Formats: sequence, C-alpha cells, structure tokens
Amino acid sequence: MVETPEPPPTLADPRALLLGYLDHNAAAVLRKLDGLSDHDVRRSVLPSGWTPLGMVKHLACTERFWVRYLFAGEDIDFTWPATAAQEWFVAPAESAADITAFFRAERENCARLAAVTPLEGRAARTVRRGGAEEHPTFAWVLFHLVQNFARHAGHLDVGRELIDGTTGR
Repeated sequence: MVETPEPPPTLADPRALLLGYLDHNAAAVLRKLDGLSDHDVRRSVLPSGWTPLGMVKHLACTERFWVRYLFAGEDIDFTWPATAAQEWFVAPAESAADITAFFRAERENCARLAAVTPLEGRAARTVRRGGAEEHPTFAWVLFHLVQNFARHAGHLDVGRELIDGTTGR
C-alpha cells in the first residue's frame, strides 16, 4: 500500500487538515497489515491481547459509532458488536478482507458526511463529558477520530515490529 502523505505544512483550511490527517492515519493503519499472513494478523504479541486485525475492526466500529450513530443519528444495529470486547474480537469466520472492507466502508461513510456537513454542525446525539451531556461539533468528532487513529497506528507500529521486525511510517 502506498503511503498517503500528510497534508502540506502550508495548509490552513481546518476541514482539509482534519480530513487529510484522518485519511493519512487510516492509510497508515491499513499499511501495517500489508504483507502479514492470516496467522499474523490474528495473533497478539502484547500482554493486552489485541491483534492487528482486531485493531482495524475496533477502529471501524469507533468511526461507525462517532460518525453514523452519534453525529448523524443513524439507527445502527449494535447487536454486533454488542460489547466493547466483541469490537476487538475477530472470529475465525471473519476474513481479513471482510474486516478491511468494513473499515473502508466506514471511511467512505465519513467522507460522504464530511462533504455536506459544516464543521460547526452539532451531533444528533449527546456525549457525556465531565458530568454534562453535550452535542459535539463535527470538527470535534473529526479531531477525536484523528487522534484516535494516530494513537492506534502507533500501537500497530509496535505490534508489527514485534511480529516480523518491520518498522516504518
């Protein structure tokens, strides 16, 4: 997979920066799976127990929750995954292609919403932060996803290095 470059350092448009970094980090996440065997994408090398494929599933679920359920107010079927633990679990019947397709589909849903939503737009549903319920802005949701994807891309860097010694961006 070809690296998606960071947005240029001269870019000042907040929407372009947020979406550019979200795309950059999402591409990094998928790139960490390149060249791994089916066995390796499903095995954990860290005490916490997550797997590379489980991380991708978690990130797809995270984006689905924040963009579609919370912000857009869609009635998402949360019978799968019904719990946070299931969000990280990859069943033997779930292929790497299925999980990455799910991840890409949620990225496309985000891009469609981003094309028509002002950054100051407010979420249909509320989040509880600091004891108060608030409707976050679309800018906040995107920034939350950017930092979440970046953090987990770093986790995948470590996992990949422990699996096969591959390091990189």
